[in-house]
Amino acid sequence: MGIIARQAFWNTVLTTAGMALGFLNMALLFPKYLTSDEFGFTRLVVSIAVIGAQVAQVGAESTVIRYFPYFKDRTNAHRGLFGLVLMITTTTAVVAMAMVASMQEAFAAWFGDASGLYQQAGMIVLPLLLAEVWFITLRGIGRAVHRSVAPTFAREFLLRVLQTLLIVLHATQGIAFEWFLILYAGTFLVTTLVVAWDLWRAGELVLGLGRIRIPRRMRRSMSRYAMFTFGSGLAVVVVGNVDQVMIGAMLADGLSYVAYYAVALFMASVVMIPARALVLPTLPIMAEAWRMRDMTRLAMLYGRTARVQLVLALYIMVGIWACIDQVFEFLAPEYAPGKEVLLVLGAANVINLSTGLSGGLVSTSRAYWFDAVSGLAYLVLNIVLDYVFILRWGMMGAAWSSLVALLIVLAWRLLFLRRRFGLWPYDKRTAMILLVGAITAGCTGVLPTFGPVWVDLLLRGCVVTVVFWSLVGVFNLDQDIIGAIPYWKRTQDGASGTVK
Repeated sequence: MGIIARQAFWNTVLTTAGMALGFLNMALLFPKYLTSDEFGFTRLVVSIAVIGAQVAQVGAESTVIRYFPYFKDRTNAHRGLFGLVLMITTTTAVVAMAMVASMQEAFAAWFGDASGLYQQAGMIVLPLLLAEVWFITLRGIGRAVHRSVAPTFAREFLLRVLQTLLIVLHATQGIAFEWFLILYAGTFLVTTLVVAWDLWRAGELVLGLGRIRIPRRMRRSMSRYAMFTFGSGLAVVVVGNVDQVMIGAMLADGLSYVAYYAVALFMASVVMIPARALVLPTLPIMAEAWRMRDMTRLAMLYGRTARVQLVLALYIMVGIWACIDQVFEFLAPEYAPGKEVLLVLGAANVINLSTGLSGGLVSTSRAYWFDAVSGLAYLVLNIVLDYVFILRWGMMGAAWSSLVALLIVLAWRLLFLRRRFGLWPYDKRTAMILLVGAITAGCTGVLPTFGPVWVDLLLRGCVVTVVFWSLVGVFNLDQDIIGAIPYWKRTQDGASGTVK
């Protein structure tokens, strides 16, 4: 088994286990043992830290991965590249922390509510921001030297294990919320240190600058690439966090609404799991097809990934919605408004996946600049619509803002690929897949209640599975999924370990 195969296997296992733990934490334990204000506050400070860190890392993660081969020299500390990148991102992180600290009073006013939590404990965002910047940078270094498992283990699995233990400790020992927050921030610092230790143990984390010399032409190339990847990466990571920040700032009792929105956002994100499984193995194939100018192969990959993702996303979304009332029975009644938010955000994710790997097609083509342009347009549009829609519809406005902004940008990207390269992901099979989803949803809508909640959940899941996949087989739609397997296996089995 090659390097990519091993890493893909463990990344998949850890991500799946982490998703299960995340559901336990986000949907069950945190809402149960923290007040809605306290839970909302934890999500708010993480969102602020994530936004600040994405700005502060200035595209360093993607840039170090892209340009590492030009500096690769283990005997000479890779010519000081990693030390330089860490120095730059640490400096920008300190600047970002200073800016956030200087805005403490403004943030306390924006996010002020009856609990006064941000006024009391808002500075906890500073260590979170620093930990996030270091983690992003170290993750990029790890990916560059083919050590991607440790960051996945640390962030997807270990972080959630530590937070599960923390909330259990809070529930059983009754530790004060101030100490809970300190330990909560500590879980992020611990996971960052785990990644640093893994790189140090492998002999890759050398902090000296060495004899680093970057030709002027390469400096320009690196700066330009960092700018474009910064734009596209910022939009992908920040949008959901911006929603939560604006909800917290614009609504009375905003921290509680941040908690309700966070639960719905996490449940809706489960729909995106198919994309995680497809992106890594498919992007190298797309890049090679672009290099060979094999438009037939690109068209096939584009259409197939769109159909496969739509099938899997619809199955997951219909399954979630069929069990939504039962899932929310485990939560306090005040979380009930999150159902409608989940439906809108889930629909947005299904629509996103229905476009296949359109973003990957753009980013691996010579028109990669469009990925940054469309990403930044998405971010700006989402912020503007958030402001307008939240004023009018409250928390639901943030969900509708995400959906509308996404629809506009996806339509723009689809038209760009069609006009620039003649690529289009849809055909009559797309309509058949949507019909399968509609029929399955209709069947689950008339199901009675089957006794206890756990029994009801299990039986509803079985009904969705049997009806959905039976219809997929009847309409012969499973051939796309079967046909995608050889491409995944070829990418894994044929990997030489030269790229992640």
